Amino acid sequence: MTYGILLLTLTFVNGFAYGQKSAFNKRDQVPSQRPTVRAKIDSAKTTFNTDPILALEQVESAITTAVKLGYKIELADAYLTLGGFNQSMDEHGSAVIHGNKALELFKMLESWDKVYKCHHLVAESHVKLQAYPKALTSYESATLLAKKGGDNKNYLESKFEFAKVKMLQSSYDEAEAILIEIQPEAKQEQLIDLLAVVDFKLGELNENRGDYVQAVDFYEVAQTNAYTSNNVDVINQSNSGIVRSNPTNVENDAYTYSNLSKAQDFFIETKDTVSLLENSFQRADWHLSQGNFEDATEELNYSLTLSENYGDLDAQVNSSKKLYDVYAQNQDKQGSIIAFDNYKRLLDSSRSVKNIEQLTLDNNQLAMKTVEKQIDNLERERELDQQTILLLEKEKDLNSASIQQQQVLLYVFGFILLVFVGVSILVYRNTKAKKRAHQLLYLKSLRAQMNPHFIFNSLNSVNNYISTNNERAANKYLSKFSKLMRQVLEYSQVEFISLKEEIDVLRLYVELEHERFKDKFDFRFSVDDSINMEGYTIPPMLVQPFIENAIWHGLRYKESAGVLDVRFTDKDNFISITVKDNGIGRTRSQELKTINQKKHNSSGMRNVENRTEMIQAVFKAKIDYEIIDLPDNTGTQVNIKLYRNE
Repeated sequence: MTYGILLLTLTFVNGFAYGQKSAFNKRDQVPSQRPTVRAKIDSAKTTFNTDPILALEQVESAITTAVKLGYKIELADAYLTLGGFNQSMDEHGSAVIHGNKALELFKMLESWDKVYKCHHLVAESHVKLQAYPKALTSYESATLLAKKGGDNKNYLESKFEFAKVKMLQSSYDEAEAILIEIQPEAKQEQLIDLLAVVDFKLGELNENRGDYVQAVDFYEVAQTNAYTSNNVDVINQSNSGIVRSNPTNVENDAYTYSNLSKAQDFFIETKDTVSLLENSFQRADWHLSQGNFEDATEELNYSLTLSENYGDLDAQVNSSKKLYDVYAQNQDKQGSIIAFDNYKRLLDSSRSVKNIEQLTLDNNQLAMKTVEKQIDNLERERELDQQTILLLEKEKDLNSASIQQQQVLLYVFGFILLVFVGVSILVYRNTKAKKRAHQLLYLKSLRAQMNPHFIFNSLNSVNNYISTNNERAANKYLSKFSKLMRQVLEYSQVEFISLKEEIDVLRLYVELEHERFKDKFDFRFSVDDSINMEGYTIPPMLVQPFIENAIWHGLRYKESAGVLDVRFTDKDNFISITVKDNGIGRTRSQELKTINQKKHNSSGMRNVENRTEMIQAVFKAKIDYEIIDLPDNTGTQVNIKLYRNE
């Protein structure tokens, strides 16, 4: 009986092996999927900045197909792309792993321009990890590759990066020799931007040695080339170096301020607000070094206004902090109090925004880890398949073996098959568990999302009240906004909340929006008394996107004041939620939207669809909704049905 089962097992295994071999022989006859894989990689590159999770899923899908079908070029490019994503998310260890995988494949394909890019990716990640010897090895390989290929620009740039790492190791003599060696070749190739950064590094090197006169000379040359190549970073950094290195005397002070003024005019002319902010900080520091508190205060007020107009919250925090320090240093008690209150307010706002940004980053990094584990499992399965097929092909050639040897082989292959089946079952269960975990993670990320425009517009509203000295309105609005943010972050950690909590959040959100658009709409909430507010649960923030659409895409564009009507009605086997507005309607709203607004609206509705599908899949909770356009573009009505669990 056992012998028969094992014989049948071996027959099945051999048949599987022959079938696999036949499939491999016919693989080239199957229509190529290379264009599809290529399109996924390209789409991931363009999608990453706006939707990192979707980009990671696209790269994972591309790698899966490339591994299964043996597409080495596409697989190498996908690994290089994934390494770049790792680097952007500060996952430098993973960036090294995926960069090296891409590098080995590109070497096999003799695609030397891509090998060069891989060396730089790996080297940059080693620098971030402070693994300087490994970074030097990678840059040295890139330098030799560029020289062999006759690419002088890449050759000189790789040598420059090599010298930068030497400076990080405090090997100033070696770094200086390399930088001086680069200069004449860069001049010959007319690489003005490279000359600018080389001279800046030489200035930095001499400043580190304590040779400030020589440092200033190099900073000045760096600035000259930086203006020619529009390298604003070198302009600002060189000015900072000159301020630090110049001895304090009237002539040098005037020269330093002249440099700062020249840079300011350049940034104003080129409309480079970021560089202008940095320049403003430098000018303020210079005034402080001269003891000119009044001029420093004026400069910092200018930078504060500039950063507010630009929407740079971090720059606002820095400006307000410096302004407080100046008032305190000048013993201006009243100015210090006002400046400190403003600094504290901006710091609290900055922390709220950064908390949300950190939550998004954490979600993206978790998604990255999930993708990496799935890719590792795929590679292990592929290796196991290849080893199994190789063993089966060898067995096929052992026709002269004795019956005893055949029985032994049957037992061996039967055992291998049992192990393979066992491993497959474990992998399947593990994959299923990971899929559910990924679904829960994705659902959590969708719960945590809120329109960033609402957050920033709310902060601007607070700023508006403050600028008009309406402190009471500002405090009231900020209190509501803080309460809403706390509840959103708290509820994003759970799958369901009570209906009362959901309605409280919605009321708070609508009150904040109504505060900003008082002349655009009024609102009313209606909740059946028969509904068990505490006993009935609902997925958090499910209704908010529909209310947001009603306000922003319906009522906001209405010439006269409109009405937002939100109703919660108790039905036989479900709760009916109606969101109705008498705005301009979806058709007219689409005509008025900008491209970015259309993208945001599409993304918001896609999140709603994804979330309802995910809730039904994971928690078996039935949720239906429909969007109805009222006649003659007189508004929109959304009907949501939350069915009770059986």
